[in-house]
Amino acid sequence: MKTLYIISGGMGKPSDKTIIELEKQNKHPRVSYLEDMLKADLLDERYLYGKTNGLKQWIYKRIPVEIAQVFEAVLLRKKYDVIFSQTERTSLILALAMKYLRINIPHVMVVSRITSMYKNKSKKKMWMLKHGQSKITRILIWSSVQRNIAIQQLGIPPEKIKLLKRGTDQKFWSPIPSPTDTICSVGMEMRDYPTLVEALRPLDIPCHIAVSSVRGELFDTVQRVYEMDKIPDHISVGRKGYVDLRELYARSRFVVVPLLPTDSDNGLTSILEAMAMGKAVICTRSQGQVDVIQEGVTGIFVPQGDPEALRHEIIKLWNDPERAAEMGKAARKYVEEHHSLEQFSNSIQREVRNSAGIREFRNGSPVKPVEVNV
Repeated sequence: MKTLYIISGGMGKPSDKTIIELEKQNKHPRVSYLEDMLKADLLDERYLYGKTNGLKQWIYKRIPVEIAQVFEAVLLRKKYDVIFSQTERTSLILALAMKYLRINIPHVMVVSRITSMYKNKSKKKMWMLKHGQSKITRILIWSSVQRNIAIQQLGIPPEKIKLLKRGTDQKFWSPIPSPTDTICSVGMEMRDYPTLVEALRPLDIPCHIAVSSVRGELFDTVQRVYEMDKIPDHISVGRKGYVDLRELYARSRFVVVPLLPTDSDNGLTSILEAMAMGKAVICTRSQGQVDVIQEGVTGIFVPQGDPEALRHEIIKLWNDPERAAEMGKAARKYVEEHHSLEQFSNSIQREVRNSAGIREFRNGSPVKPVEVNV
């Protein structure tokens, strides 16, 4: 089976050789694990600008990356049995292109979330998914709330949209013996950091908020932190690389994930990393964050936008390190049993292989799917 794997990024990142070496040294999460398992050919920015030539490369450098990826995927499609895409913008445009060009090739798409913090972006994404889903063999998603939105609001057949358990590299993000002299918060999208700052303002509990930019731009939710006046000295803000972030998690007694109102599972990456590190999580109760944290066992939910309620739970857990440690142990066990990188990658491999045998569609649904044993 030959798989074309479309993924975003590539430029400005270390070479594949460097990343593999860092993975071997346990200095980088195992991002190459899924690529190796699928034995796929990558179609990323490095491919577009490094492995094409002549007029085509000249054109690709002057148009949006996702458009260039769609053009190249269409040109390469006959060499492959299945297209697997883990970048939503490219996937949705590709699905529409396949529809209007009447292209039939199995197409598996990963969707982290259907809705967005921006209404116009949500409408656009939902429209594209609704009208292009006839050319998507299987949609892989890890939010039960978002899956229900796809089925109930967009009319996507339930059998087409597969609910997976999101994985994290539990070998890289693993418990490290360390004094727990701080707490931390990590992530960018849909974060409610002003509420966290206000909750911590009268306390003397150290906290680092680990945030960074994406392609040189800050999320609005992160920008609000930098715009706040008089952030207390015991709160620091700034980027952390993988190794430094792992050390921060290790030093944290627990992790706080403050969220804005959202029907998506924002914060999931940080939550899984923290839990894999053996840390309890205090998280805002939101409509979308329902699939991972077990309240009172691996974490604690607090009301949205309520600094006093958040402060109360932070103080309680900070002053009860034994409880925090027990919840952290339960969190680590839960990740090992349900959200390991191996489990996640096996699930994706199974769905991609099964989809490779599906080439006919009727009313947007695959006809006579072929099951392939892994």
